[in-house]
Amino acid sequence: MSGINSILDIAARALSAQQVGVEVTSHNVANVNTPGYSRQRVEFATGITVPTPYGPMGTGVKVQGIERAFDPFITARLDEKTSTLMDYQTRSAALEQVAAFFNETQEANLNNLLSEFWAAWQDLSDNPSGYGERQALVFKAISLCEAFSFKADQLVQERLSLLQQVGPALEEINEHAANIARLNREIVETEANGRTANDLRDQRQLEISKLAQLIGIRTFATGEGTINVTLINGLPLVEGVSSWEMSYELAPDGSVDLHWNGPGGTVKHITTDILAGGKLTALIEMRDVVIPSFQQELDQLAQEFIFLVNSQHTQGVGLTSFSQITGTYAVDDPAASLDSAGLPFGDRIVSGSFQIFVDDQGSPISTSTIALDPSFSLNDLVAAINSDPALNPYITASIENNCLKIEANSPSYTFGFAQDTSQVLAALGVNTFFTGDKAYTFEVNPLLVNQPQFIAAGLIDASGAHAVGDNRNALALAALEGTAVGSEGLTVAAWYQKLVSDLGLEAQQAASQKSFYQGLVEQLTQMRDAVSGVSLDEELTNLVKFQRAYQAAARLVTAADELYQTLLTIKK
Repeated sequence: MSGINSILDIAARALSAQQVGVEVTSHNVANVNTPGYSRQRVEFATGITVPTPYGPMGTGVKVQGIERAFDPFITARLDEKTSTLMDYQTRSAALEQVAAFFNETQEANLNNLLSEFWAAWQDLSDNPSGYGERQALVFKAISLCEAFSFKADQLVQERLSLLQQVGPALEEINEHAANIARLNREIVETEANGRTANDLRDQRQLEISKLAQLIGIRTFATGEGTINVTLINGLPLVEGVSSWEMSYELAPDGSVDLHWNGPGGTVKHITTDILAGGKLTALIEMRDVVIPSFQQELDQLAQEFIFLVNSQHTQGVGLTSFSQITGTYAVDDPAASLDSAGLPFGDRIVSGSFQIFVDDQGSPISTSTIALDPSFSLNDLVAAINSDPALNPYITASIENNCLKIEANSPSYTFGFAQDTSQVLAALGVNTFFTGDKAYTFEVNPLLVNQPQFIAAGLIDASGAHAVGDNRNALALAALEGTAVGSEGLTVAAWYQKLVSDLGLEAQQAASQKSFYQGLVEQLTQMRDAVSGVSLDEELTNLVKFQRAYQAAARLVTAADELYQTLLTIKK
């Protein structure tokens, strides 16, 4: 068809097409700040041609469709790197928090407290009978114990804080998975009618991006317009219009046990070694792997320090001997061998002996050597002491709450210890300076807190004599500052400094990786925005272009009307 009617048809199509252009441009401008929105554009095409006596004649313009500017490759890389960024970002935040607990720049840092503790022993060696020096030593030791306990408690609190974030993170994962499945269904229903579900696809991609921030995923597009989402190990979170949930519980060892809850009640355990990327992965690994490693090292340091001091303290004697004493470490079974009876330091017991000296009103009256080996039970040790003819008239050994107890048989009798080569006294907590076996349970022996005169600054001679001014054990204890402990042969201070350095290095590495992936994500975001982002300058240019084209199409209608008027005038 040609003629004036053809002009009107072309004008009508042009008006409609340019109006669509204005509407799409308006939609872009309105969503310039909408998260996840992809710029849309109208695809125009020439209308069909019709044969005329003069040759093929065009019929104007038609709208092919409305396309969304979207690059799946760039978006997939962005989601992948964002997942890794969230992993390191979560690690960095947790490690920075932990590093703050071990801040050695403050005056009351643990290294200073250690130095003050050793210096207090040196002060006591200068005046072994001084009550003030003994009280000062107790205060310094208490401050040191509190510092260890505080750091251990903060690590526990940080683990608790991380655990409190696991549940909400899983709820978000399940919510995003359900939303993706729902959007899959809506997209299929919408596009089944021949329409393009651009906005729904944007919403689905936004849900996928948010899901990737929480956990490492893989996505697979299907021919039906849906997207399937799986974990890195292949377990599906979304299949078509169905979604599966994740949950967790605490395992018997206290670690987080992740579950995938599939169809038909299927439950599969997910170990953290098959997770990769995302906030959830970092939360679990920081809570169950990284922080426990520092807890374990801090506990090992505390154990070595406790036993180092205790094993030397048990060799000495205070200003007065004991009328009775009870060990601070209990066995699980008095009949079991000491090296397997549940003692925190039972593995330190070796074949050897220790001496017991008995005084009567301060004068030596008896002594004996008790020989033993790690196969001895607590019952055996009690029997060995009670059956010794040099001791049983004066002292009696017994078991109280599975602890060794020794008491004098008369108010005038007192006793002390020396030359313990078996280390059994330190293992049983007899005449020790510290109690506990971990950083959290690290305390000064309450007996010494209440009665500082029992702090063992001196040694008992072979004759049983122990002068009030004897400072040999205090000097030996002060000299422990330079003693190497542990498998790496470091002093207590050097070991702690290594722990702080290792923590700082790990925090620095996490921060460095976070910074690297932050830059990579910003670069990929710019690349995505170059494709999908809305440019107001460009949209305003398009708006003017479509507006002008619409005005021109309207002018065609005016021209066709004028042609009709001319024909009607001729007829008249």
